[in-house]
Amino acid sequence: MTAGGHRMTTGPSPAGSIYDIGYRRYEGPRLGRRHAFTTLFVGALRAAYGVGRPARAKILPAFCLVLPAIVAVIIVAMNAFAARFGVSGLSQIPDHPDMASAVGLFATILVAVQAPELLGRDVRYRVLSLYFSRALLRADYALAKLAGLSLAVVVLLLVPHAILTVGKVLLTSDIAGALGREAGAWPAILGSVVLTAAATAGVALVVAAYITRRAYATVTVFALFIVPGIIVLVIMGLDLGSASRWVVLLDLGTVLDAANAWFFGVAPSPPVWPKTGLPAVLGVITACVIALGAGGILVQRYRTIAA
Repeated sequence: MTAGGHRMTTGPSPAGSIYDIGYRRYEGPRLGRRHAFTTLFVGALRAAYGVGRPARAKILPAFCLVLPAIVAVIIVAMNAFAARFGVSGLSQIPDHPDMASAVGLFATILVAVQAPELLGRDVRYRVLSLYFSRALLRADYALAKLAGLSLAVVVLLLVPHAILTVGKVLLTSDIAGALGREAGAWPAILGSVVLTAAATAGVALVVAAYITRRAYATVTVFALFIVPGIIVLVIMGLDLGSASRWVVLLDLGTVLDAANAWFFGVAPSPPVWPKTGLPAVLGVITACVIALGAGGILVQRYRTIAA
């Protein structure tokens, strides 16, 4: 009892109340790791072309996609003009091997600008922990980004080849024969395009994985594609002996040019690779090593990165 005659309650406090605020238990299918990988892969592909992002993000991918297509249309028009008016030197008009070399620059631009965007935003916005807390593995994240950017490059490189094929088929009266010739060229086209896409996208994503600032990463990617070529030209010009020819393998652009030449059965473009005397198949092997090595480094980076 208190001084005022009131009884004090010393028992336990009342139990809490339960309120129904409308939450429902999820009873749908658990889509799991494969669906998470596919979703991230599609998202990377869309982001590489600026889909679902502001209009300014679509300008450069559209430029990289449309300009090679215009180049292919011009080549078809040249073929049509030469065939219509009987202009000599028709064989000198650019064909699929020349197209592979001509559009490689646009692949470099695309990966240099978009690779930092694909990886840098997740680091800047601190969402990696959300990805890795789900069914998605760290290796899945790296490989999905690599596959998405690689496919974006494949599309960019295949479009002009497809236009050239359609044009060459339509410009001849022997459609069946033209289809056969073009079908015979497409294994080389696919091999060249896939290897170029995997190598360029892999190198760019490795840089972006270690340099999170977008501007710095883009500049570094461009430097990796340009500076080694200059160094190789200088060393080859100094004529330091037969051992110096192996330095050409440090230049990804020259290596990919040799790989393209091997796929199409033509000579590598002068002046660098022909001066080395190395077989063009070495360009294929080196490009494969670069692509696989870049993929491995990227996976290892995301296995150890702090989320």
